[in-house]
Amino acid sequence: MTKIDSEGEKNGLNKSDGEAHINSREHKLRFMLESAKILSTKVDFRTWLLQKAKLTVPSLADWCAIDVLNERGELERIAVIHRDQKMTDYLFEFEKRFPTTEKNSADLYAVIRTGEAQLVPVVTDETIRQGARSPEHLEAMQRLGLKSLMIIPICAGGKTLGALSLGYAESGRVYTQSAFEFFQEFCNDLGVILDNGRLSDEISKRDKAKDLFLASLSHELRNPLAPIKSSLELLKLRETTTDVREELDNIEHQFDHLTKLLVDLLDVTRFTQAKIQIVPHTVELRKLVERSLQASDALLRASDITLHVTYPSTPLQVWADDTRLEQAITNLMSNAAKFTPPGGSIWVNLSKEDGQAVLKIRDNGVGIDQIDLSNIFELYYKGNNGNNTSGLGIGLLLVHEIVGLHQGSIEAKSEGRGKGSEFVLRLPITGMLSFASEPGHPTMEGMTQRVLVVDDNIPAADSLVKLINKFGGRAEAVYSGKEALAHGGLFQFDVILLDIGMPDMDGYEVIRALHALGVPPPPVIALTGYGLREDKQKALDAGFTAHLTKPVGIKEIREAFKEFLPAAAL
Repeated sequence: MTKIDSEGEKNGLNKSDGEAHINSREHKLRFMLESAKILSTKVDFRTWLLQKAKLTVPSLADWCAIDVLNERGELERIAVIHRDQKMTDYLFEFEKRFPTTEKNSADLYAVIRTGEAQLVPVVTDETIRQGARSPEHLEAMQRLGLKSLMIIPICAGGKTLGALSLGYAESGRVYTQSAFEFFQEFCNDLGVILDNGRLSDEISKRDKAKDLFLASLSHELRNPLAPIKSSLELLKLRETTTDVREELDNIEHQFDHLTKLLVDLLDVTRFTQAKIQIVPHTVELRKLVERSLQASDALLRASDITLHVTYPSTPLQVWADDTRLEQAITNLMSNAAKFTPPGGSIWVNLSKEDGQAVLKIRDNGVGIDQIDLSNIFELYYKGNNGNNTSGLGIGLLLVHEIVGLHQGSIEAKSEGRGKGSEFVLRLPITGMLSFASEPGHPTMEGMTQRVLVVDDNIPAADSLVKLINKFGGRAEAVYSGKEALAHGGLFQFDVILLDIGMPDMDGYEVIRALHALGVPPPPVIALTGYGLREDKQKALDAGFTAHLTKPVGIKEIREAFKEFLPAAAL
């Protein structure tokens, strides 16, 4: 229940001495106009209802209350307002002594239960005595001084959601049938607000539940990825044949691609707010297209689709996020394969036109109706091509958004049903002549730090220790926070890599215990599957030196070490 002081002087509805009459047509019109202004503000439904209630006092009531049914089917008083501030305080005291229960508020519950409004034009002493449940209750009710009363249900969709109670007391005014009918219409407005507000709250709760699920899912997925990353880097350090090296490179590329997409899954806010960010660097477009086509190879072979590819004779450099751009090209290829019949063909042409890099993907599939061309990049739009293939209709929207983030354009072309389709992607060519900004691979430069890895995921901890030691570090692992704190040489380590999500004693408890020892601990890096921005900030606020999101490789470890170990040989 929220306490509100009356501000009738501000709402423009009061007459000189507060004696406004709801029977006045002009007054009704002014009241509804002020009410509509409240509805136009962007606030939650509780604030709307509070402001609506506030509008009635003192011009149309000496006292007003709004009660709504909560999820448990109990009445919850959202607002109580009185023209006299002292009486407002008393109403709160009254509510504490005699809560709004079916026993104490029989008339109110009857309105809620039946959905039928009540009008008591003249409240007599006998009326009050009949409603009292005890001598104390009678005395408290008499102090309210009610002279006229209305209780009107707030309904929507055939259901009663709450009630509006209005009363006259000190003013001596009484409610008429005309006022009764007017406020019944007014409560229809309140019903729409309340119903829409509850729907909005339910959607918000479901969104939060979905976000929590996605965050938890991505965290769980990161745990098995962590040892895979370390093992993959260890395999690449071994002497292998050219064929094996190529396969390892392909596995590493797909692993990194999956990891970056998982980062987006974890950062659910970016998706719910339709904010997809890119981290660009210089990319040679032919190499990126080749990787994208390689990812689509199995799909094409399964459908017996022939691929025709044409590349330019000179490199085409673009400033791009290779993961995102590869995602866009792969989506276009998947789309072409989906709508091309078995035995069909897809033509991929990369060229330079008018100072731009142009990628054309054409197929001889089902084609696109002219009416669909202007809508093809909209969310969930699947067109009327007669193809019953599965899909949510989001792939082309993602392509459109990703290309737009790269300052490029995407266009769909088709001569109609059965005549195939073509997608033309255009990107600005960068003037940079070096590819030095492309992500590189770690070198065999030595690491000499003593590193303690603390993680309850034993395979992840052991594989990370092997990787660090392979690069010259001196690492060892323990598998719980208690083991770490009990380690005899804890303060001998140069760095501690500490997992957060551990049972019994999590990383935050460990970092607090370390600082409580009274001796400054070595730098402690949070190593965790939780990678939202707020997770990173929480770790830093808790005393961690840095934050790394699983899975990590030697490159990420080197970069983190550089921030606080500048003298390290990295």
